[in-house]
Amino acid sequence: MGEPLVDRVNFARIVTVLAIVFGISIGMCGLTAVFSSRLGGAESIAVALGFIELIAMGLSALGLVLTVVVWVIASIFKGSGAAPGSDGP
Repeated sequence: MGEPLVDRVNFARIVTVLAIVFGISIGMCGLTAVFSSRLGGAESIAVALGFIELIAMGLSALGLVLTVVVWVIASIFKGSGAAPGSDGP
């Protein structure tokens, strides 16, 4: 427990993966909209894909927000201590 949270967790990699999932979900949502309009209505497979994409978008967006907030807070608390070898607090 000697290392700060910022050094233990690779926040950049987590944010990158969540952003990729969010982008793919948005793209798939557009493809599903085109697919369902070509079929002439809301087919059951298009509706099922739409729900899966909405769930993926929501979870990845929530994960992005929470990860960035934790990353910022962990960085603030890491930077609040005195640097090794410094004279001041």
